[in-house]
Amino acid sequence: MTRALSHTLCRREVLRWLTMTPVAAVAAGCAPQVVKETVERPVKETIVVRETVVAEPTPSYEQGELKMLGCCFSPQSYEIAQAFNARFETTHPGTRLTLDLLPAGQNYFEKLQTLFAAGTAPDVFDMWEGYVQPYAANGALLKMDPFLEMDPKIKKEDILPAVWEGGSWQNSLYALIFGFIPGPVSLYFNVDHFDQAGLSYPTSDWLWDDVRDAARVLTTPASGAAPERWGLAFDLWFVPWLYWIWSNGGDIFNEDETRCTLTDTRCLEALQYWADMVNVDKSAATGSTLQSLQGALNAFMIGAVSMYLGNAWDVSTLTSNQELKWKAVLSPKANNGNRVWYMHSHCWSIATTTKMPRLAWEYVRDFTLEVEPSKEWQEANPEIPGLRQLLYAFATPTSSALGYDPLIALVSQPGVLRVPGAGDRWDKISGIIQAELDLAFIGDKSVAEAAAAAAPKVDEELSAS
Repeated sequence: MTRALSHTLCRREVLRWLTMTPVAAVAAGCAPQVVKETVERPVKETIVVRETVVAEPTPSYEQGELKMLGCCFSPQSYEIAQAFNARFETTHPGTRLTLDLLPAGQNYFEKLQTLFAAGTAPDVFDMWEGYVQPYAANGALLKMDPFLEMDPKIKKEDILPAVWEGGSWQNSLYALIFGFIPGPVSLYFNVDHFDQAGLSYPTSDWLWDDVRDAARVLTTPASGAAPERWGLAFDLWFVPWLYWIWSNGGDIFNEDETRCTLTDTRCLEALQYWADMVNVDKSAATGSTLQSLQGALNAFMIGAVSMYLGNAWDVSTLTSNQELKWKAVLSPKANNGNRVWYMHSHCWSIATTTKMPRLAWEYVRDFTLEVEPSKEWQEANPEIPGLRQLLYAFATPTSSALGYDPLIALVSQPGVLRVPGAGDRWDKISGIIQAELDLAFIGDKSVAEAAAAAAPKVDEELSAS
C-alpha cells in the first residue's frame, strides 16, 4: 500500500535592519541610546514525503495450536493425514497441528466424552455416522452453516444429499462428511471356484436367491456334515444385518424411535433367510468355523470359501495376496429388488468450545478438498467423495474393477444409504440385538425367538433418559 507521511520541519531566519538616514543619525547623536533586539521568528514548512510500505495481510484465521482427535486410521491413512498437516502449517503461518489417534478396538466415544467433561475437548474430531445428531442436540458441535454461506471454496449446494442428511441436524450442518461408502458394499468371489463349477460370474444385479443358489453349488461336498469348502462367508455384525433388514423393507425402530420393531415380519424374513444358509443349507460357514479360520476375510483368502460378503477396506488386504484370483461386484439386492446399505462415513466435526473456529473450518474444508480426491487417499480408502465437484476422483480403474461404477448414480437416490438411529445409544442397542442373533445363527434359537427376546430390552433402553 502507499501511504503519505507528513513531517513538520523548522527553519530559522534572522532579520537584522541597521539602516539609518542622515537625519536620523544626527538625532541619534543627541537622543538617548536605544537598544535594538534581534527577534527570531520561526517559519513552519510542511514537506510531503511519499513512500511505499509493504503491509502484511491480516490472516483470515486464528493462530495457535489446533488439536485433533481421530480414530481407526490405517498406517497409510495416518501418513497421508500427517503429510497434509505439514502442508497446512506451511500455508497457515502461526499455526501448529496436533493429531491424536485412538487405535481401533478402543471406545472412541468414551474417550471423547471424557475430554468434553474435563474441558479439554479437541478442536476438530472424528464424528461417526449416527452420532452427529445427538451430539449436535447436546450443543457439542459447532454449526457449519455460517462458514458455508461465506466460503469461496465450498457451498451448500456442493454437498451430496446423503452427505447433508448424514451430517446435519434440524437442517443445519454439524459434520462435513468428506468420504463415504455403502456397507457391506461388495460380494467378493473366487474366480477359479466359479470356473471349476461352471457357474456364471456374479453381477451387481444378482438377488439374494442368486447368491444362495451359487453357494449351494460351490459348497463341497454338496451333502454331509462337514464341508471342505463353503460357498459363502460373512461376519455377523450390525452392518450386514441392517442391510438385510432394510433391503427387505424392515426397520429396527418405529419412526420416532420409541419402540423396537425387530419382530416385524419383514425383519424376521430377512434374518431367517440368511440364517438358513448357515443352519439349513450349510452352504455358509458358521461363526465357530470362521473363528477357527481367523475371520471371514481370511477364510476367503485361503480358499476355504468361494464368496465373501465384505467391505471396501478389505481391498488392501485382498490385493496383498498375489496368488488369489478374485473379483468383486456390488452386494446383492433383496429378492424384492431393493438394496439399502449402511452408510460408512469419514467426517470431521468442530467443537463449540474451540477458540479457533475459523482455523478449524479451514482445516476441515481443505482436508476435504485436497486429501479426499488424492490418488493416495483413494487407494487407501476407496470411497465416494461427499462433494459433487470431487466425484471424478472416485471414477478410477480400481473402483471400476471392484464393480463400483453404478454407485455414483445409486447413492444419489433417496433411501439407498441409511444410519440406524438411536444416536449414542446404538452401540448398546446393537449389542443387545447381536447377542440374540448370535444364538439364532448357531441354531440355538429361531430368529423369531431371538427377536422376541431382544425387543423388550431395546424398548427399555429407548425409554431410558
